Order: sequence, then structure tokens, then C-alpha cells
Amino acid sequence: MNIDFGYACISTKIKDCSTAKTTTVKHFKTIDDLDVRKWKLKKITKENLQNTLRLLWHNIAEDIKLYRFSSQLVPLATHELGQIWNYTEECSDEFAKVGRVIKKNNLKASTHPGQYTVINTPKEDVFENSKADLEYHNNVLNAMNLDFTAKMVTHVGGVYGEKNKAKERFITNFKKLSSDIQQGLVLENDDTSYSIGDVLEICQELKIPMVLDVHHHNCYNQGEKLKEYLEGIFATWTDRTPKIHFSSPRSKKHPKRHADYINPEEFKTFLDLANDYEFDVMIEAKKKDEAVLKLREDLEI
Repeated sequence: MNIDFGYACISTKIKDCSTAKTTTVKHFKTIDDLDVRKWKLKKITKENLQNTLRLLWHNIAEDIKLYRFSSQLVPLATHELGQIWNYTEECSDEFAKVGRVIKKNNLKASTHPGQYTVINTPKEDVFENSKADLEYHNNVLNAMNLDFTAKMVTHVGGVYGEKNKAKERFITNFKKLSSDIQQGLVLENDDTSYSIGDVLEICQELKIPMVLDVHHHNCYNQGEKLKEYLEGIFATWTDRTPKIHFSSPRSKKHPKRHADYINPEEFKTFLDLANDYEFDVMIEAKKKDEAVLKLREDLEI
């Protein structure tokens, strides 16, 4: 079985290479000159993009095919104070270069909008803020000239006292999003509220891909047997190889937290379960790329 692995945002091997440098709102407000404010945002964005390139070159050298961009490549991108420049235009060369490296080397890119991006919220202002965040992520991917195989991963959201209504509201609100965002979104099961059965039902209704998070399934399920759902989950992917998320629990006391590395025996157990399928694996471990390299060493692949 040939598996492509990846990690998210930062490397624990490449030092001084943050892709999420930013500025605080409090500090930004102390800058009176508009041109200085623009200069600061542009400087930080270019540094984040340059460090992203450094990580991509590192990944290529290590044959790590999957990479999740930081959600903070552009500081204050969705804050009202940050709406003073066109970041995709003024950093077009830098964004385009990242995209060229991705495409030339057949890397597989994704983003993961943050916890405050909640599509099924009953509050209109929260939904508008969520749309703005999704539009930002979509703008970044478009500026890199990446197609819809570069995905934006998100969760269903809250339950708000009645899960079925919350699921219906997700479907309703999803249809209010731009076609670009709809084509780029994938849904992931979470560790508290929406199981693989819940998420697969929504994905099949909307005809969008589902990311299986194995660790989340172990933390929260409704009696679903994973093997019985694999075919349906993987079938939701039509334009690229299906992707899963995999992590190991930090401890029995903190089962939902991610460990530094992946337990190879746990991963082998999943491989035995899913040996009929082809899929990519996003490793979600504290040691990031080190965890990817160690797992491949443990598996001797």
C-alpha cells in the first residue's frame, strides 16, 4: 500500500520557521500612520509565505506530500483593522510561487479554518464572520492558483440543543456559501458532537468529501463500526485520493489530546481495517513532521 503522509502548519525540525507570525490588535492600534500599518501587514505576510516555501522545500526533500497551510498567513485578514490592503494583489508573486512549488512537485495542500468558523450557527452575525473566514481561506488558495483538490477542512459545528435541526441548518447555510467555497469544503467528524454517521449523512446529501478522523471516532461515536463506514466515506471523494486524519491519544487521563508521536501499532490496526482502500494520511501529532518521519521509520516504508 502506497500512502502519502503529511502534517500541519509548522515543523519541529526546521527552526525559526513560523508561518503564523502576526500582530496583536492592541499593538496595531498604536500605529497611527496608514502606510506604516499596510507596510507591517505586508512585511509579516511575506515572511509567513517565505517560511511556507522553506517548509515545502523541506517536505519535498523528505518526500512528505501533504501539507496544511497555517490559517494565519495573512495577519488580521478578517479583522476590520486589516481591511486596508489587497493582500492577494500586493503579495501575488509570493502566493503564486507557493502554488507553483505545490503543483510542480505534486504536493497536496489544505487549510483548516478555525474553531470560530461555524457554518451551522443559529446566529446571523456568527455566520457572517464564518463566511468571511472561509472567503479568506478561499482567497489564499486562489492566489496560489490551486484548484479544488486543495481542500478547506471544517467541522459541522454545535448541536444547539437539537442535533437534527443543527444538521439541517448546516445544509441550509452551506447552500448560502459561494460556489467556490462549496467546491473546496470537506467535513470532518469531531470528538464531541458529530460522529462519522452524522457527518457522512451530511456529506452524501451535499455531495462533498468527508475526512475521516480516526482519533475523533475513537473519542466519540454512536456505536458505529468503522469498517462498515469506510466504503461510504471514501466514496465521497471524487477529485483526489481520500484523506484521513490520524493521531494517538496523549494518555488515558487526557484521551482527546494528541500525543507527540503516533503509536505504530494503532496505525497498523487501522491499516488492517482499511487495506482494501487507497488514502492519504494527515498526521496530527505534537511533533509534526518528526512524527511523520518516525512513523514511516516504524512502519519501514
